[in-house]
Amino acid sequence: MTELLHVSFYQIILFAFSCLLLTMNKRVRARRGALSSVLNLNDIKILWFVSAASAVVAVFLPGLFSVVAAGLALYGTLVWLDALLFVQYRIEVNRQTIAWCFTGAKGLQKGLPHLFEIIRATPGIMAIPVLWYLTLLVVHIELPEVVVGNWSGYLAAAVFAGLVLVILAARTGHWQSAFFTAPSLLGNIIATDNFVSNDSLTIDEKHRIFVKPNIADSVRSPLFGQCQRANVILITMESLGNYLQSPVNPDGIRSKIASRFRHHSWVSEQHYCLCPNTTVSTNQMYSGAYSNNPYNKEDSLYPGVAPKHLKTLKQQGYKTFFLDSADTGLYDYHKLLKRIGFDRVWGSKDLNGNGLKADYRLLNALDDLVHDIGDEPFFLHIINDQTHMPYEVVDSETYCRHTGTDARSVYMNAAEEADAVIDRFLNRLAEKIDLNNTILMFTGDHGESFGEFGYSFHSNSVILPQMHVPFMLHHPNLTARTISHSSHFDIFPTIFDLLGVEVSYPFIGHTLGTDERPYAYLFHSATLKGNTPANFGFLLDGELYWVDRLFNQVKHVQNNQCRPVTSKDQREYICSLLYQMLKQRAIMV
Repeated sequence: MTELLHVSFYQIILFAFSCLLLTMNKRVRARRGALSSVLNLNDIKILWFVSAASAVVAVFLPGLFSVVAAGLALYGTLVWLDALLFVQYRIEVNRQTIAWCFTGAKGLQKGLPHLFEIIRATPGIMAIPVLWYLTLLVVHIELPEVVVGNWSGYLAAAVFAGLVLVILAARTGHWQSAFFTAPSLLGNIIATDNFVSNDSLTIDEKHRIFVKPNIADSVRSPLFGQCQRANVILITMESLGNYLQSPVNPDGIRSKIASRFRHHSWVSEQHYCLCPNTTVSTNQMYSGAYSNNPYNKEDSLYPGVAPKHLKTLKQQGYKTFFLDSADTGLYDYHKLLKRIGFDRVWGSKDLNGNGLKADYRLLNALDDLVHDIGDEPFFLHIINDQTHMPYEVVDSETYCRHTGTDARSVYMNAAEEADAVIDRFLNRLAEKIDLNNTILMFTGDHGESFGEFGYSFHSNSVILPQMHVPFMLHHPNLTARTISHSSHFDIFPTIFDLLGVEVSYPFIGHTLGTDERPYAYLFHSATLKGNTPANFGFLLDGELYWVDRLFNQVKHVQNNQCRPVTSKDQREYICSLLYQMLKQRAIMV
């Protein structure tokens, strides 16, 4: 009887604390937009079985429990590390990434200094592994008989476990269907987790023509050379989704920049980034090719191709500049910018002074920029920081139109402030140099979601709130027109076309000077899972075929209606189609 009490006590302690700590881990993951931050039934089944088996070993095979405890400690550490990596790098710990860690710079050790940013910002996260080790220590040591040898100790442990489960149940908001159906991610650390498909399936003709990317090396339209020797200013506002104020969205973001595009402008009704992540999106924009890890060509898993677009402009005598109010050292962004080939880059560390902070620091670059421009045509890429999560509003008295303390309201106010700052920057720049012959382009590097289909923030999904961004282009020589659809791949082909620049290398994308573009786009998230992005989808004529590998779902989205694909044949077909598309674009291993 005493042994059974020991087993029960140990199991309750292990189970209660493992449930509590796994929930804390999920809360950490949720900071990056993980779909679920609460336990599900499959999590509980695994934790219950492991706790029971460990308790039996602790009581009946105490000499072996040291090995079991070491294994549990290691596994718990990896689960905790998985949460940190998901937040910082959007990758998961599994057999593959652990192997990369020990075999080269393609894995977890890449940019390790940034891994500890979240720990410095939130030291309490360190308590998770510490509490886990203490829990194992409590089970490992021989507890006094008074604690585990009578019913009072057992009853106290049971009451504690019950309270933990009640609290965790309350956190779910009710026992929803997701609680019963969501898979556990605990096994992913030891799983290969590769995405495979049936290559023998016949792909429908309407899809087959898009399996391989449409590579072009021509940028001519009837408007070729319409804006010769024009300066180019590209504004990609951080996380700017399709939220600008419009007749159908009167409560949207009021944009002073958008008011510049009332005349002689092109406006796209449906413009898409291809990956909802700044670095990946930037790399694809400048290279005209897909890639999911652009920082260092030599040691990246998804190196893509060398970015040649900016070098083409430089060969035409253009000076090239990149201006960012964020820290370009984060996530090795500076390595990407160097690879792209900018003549000069300003980041937050280069913009300090004059009492300015956040996006207002962009104004500190004006004099240096004007000096460096000289008399030559220039290309300038501007990106801001305040609209990146967790969002920042400096002048909260002026920019407070969107009431509420929820993330979306703060984001909208931050966007209106950032927009006003960039607009002020453009006004001051126009006072110092002649911008009459300038192509001005305004878009978002990617979008932002606020709980749609269970996703928040960006980088983690291909739902339209993260993929659909505004796009506007202005030059005095252009006639106003509406563009039905476009993507970031089309930005540089359009620039080259309007400037009259011949391009001799292959790339993905089309000039917007013509409407001869298929409405077909392959999306992928920056979040990785196994050998592929965790989310990817194919948008064809407004229909999105979407695979969500984080939760093993295949979905069809049309007219803002999302339905799971339950037919086995349909699921197999969609997976096979997207599998081939990913392979052809070198964004899966």
